[in-house]
Formats: sequence, structure tokens, C-alpha cells
Amino acid sequence: MRTNRHPGGAATLVTPAIAALLVVQTAFARPTRALSSRDVSSDTSGFYNPTLAVESSTAPLGEPVNVVISNASDARVLTEEGFYDYARSLNFSTNCGGILLGGTQSANLGDGMGMQQQVDILREDFGNLAGGTCEESLNGGNHIRLWRQNGTTADSGAWFLAASKEENATLHHMIIPDGYDIGRDNFVERAVSGRTVSPTSGRIFSAAAVNVSGNGYFADVSTSEINHGISTDGIVTVLTIHLCLCRFVFGGSCIIRDLRRGC
Repeated sequence: MRTNRHPGGAATLVTPAIAALLVVQTAFARPTRALSSRDVSSDTSGFYNPTLAVESSTAPLGEPVNVVISNASDARVLTEEGFYDYARSLNFSTNCGGILLGGTQSANLGDGMGMQQQVDILREDFGNLAGGTCEESLNGGNHIRLWRQNGTTADSGAWFLAASKEENATLHHMIIPDGYDIGRDNFVERAVSGRTVSPTSGRIFSAAAVNVSGNGYFADVSTSEINHGISTDGIVTVLTIHLCLCRFVFGGSCIIRDLRRGC
């Protein structure tokens, strides 16, 4: 879907009030399968709606951005190392042997940087840090491409993700039918399923989620603009990630945790 340029070309900060108007109602669109009403937060502040500032919401034949990590998240998660650590708590890791299998994608986040190549692609590791992403590369599974909105005109620091589920290597990693929505739902379901633990740092995370849609969101594009011609339901899920803090440590173990924010 093409959108009109916002006056002045500046991206617009998505506030809770605006987001409330954009939350998808089941009467108009299929709800994200990963979420139930008790999982959905009302707060989606913390990123700029990029396609109010650019003429096209995705590059020709690109993969739709369908998850945003809000900058209301813990500051550690907004760093590259911190996001990778969080992703490992959801069983997503860097490429097998550090080798990128498959092409890269670019996106314009409306932050003044123009089209930017993805920061990385993370693949499902099936709980196996040593070789799980190799299994995903061979047999197929879920993966996410990531960008950070940190340009001079819209420096939110939020992460923008293109999540999808792909076929195995013999099928050239084609996206499965409905694979963009399925990939988003899978990532979100892991995030909101309860406390998640990084296998490398031991940090514990919780997440709150809200669905948004409508004019200007990267998932809300026509099928002709999407790689493999796979349609989407137009939903972008915004996640706010919290780091669960320990309030009392005894004998090297956390005895009392911060019980706020789902921790």
C-alpha cells in the first residue's frame, strides 16, 4: 500500500492515544493468533510511524515489517547486544557459523537515513545455541530480519522486525503460505508466553504486546509489493520488553523478583 507523504516529511511519534485508534478490531480484520485479550497492553508509545514519512511502505518485493520493539522497552534491549540476548531467550540466534544464507533486505524507517540494509537476520535455534540455526537453515523454520530506527529525523531507538517462516534449503528458503503472519505470530507468542530466560546471560524478560494496523504500517501493503506474493493481514505487533530485576539474592540465587510487569 502506498501512503501520502506527511507534511514536512517527518515521521510521527505513535502515542497511546493514536495507537488506541489503530488497534485492530475483530470486526475488521483477523486478530493475531498469538494473542488473547489478557495479553494485550494499551500502551504502544515509543516509535515513529515510518510510512507517514515515506511514499512506499516497503521496497519492491520486500518482506513486510510486522513486529516493533518499542523504545519503552528496557534500555538494554534497545542495544544490539541486549537485543541479541533477548532474542536468545526466545530461541533465536545468529546465522549458522556466522554465514548468511539467503539475500539481505533493506527498509526505509522514515528516520532520515533512507533505505538501510538489515542489521542482521536471526534464525530459530530450537534451544541449541551450538547448531540449532544450522538446522533451521537446512530444514526451514522461523527467522527475523532486524533494523533500528535511529536516524537524525526520527531517533526512537526502536527495533523493527520482519518475521516470517520459511521452507527448507532444497526449496530455496521460500516463505511458506501465510508465512509472514505465521512468523510474526510465532515470535510474539514466545514473547508473551511468560518469563523468558537468556541461556547465555541468565537475564529474565517479560513482554507486553498490542496489535496495530491501518494506513502507514509496514505490514499493511499490497501483495504485489511483497516478496513471493504472499498476502498479510496488515497487523503489526508492538512489543514492550521488560527486564525482570532481582530484589533479593541469597546464596547466588534470586529469592525475590520484581513481580511487576509480568515478572
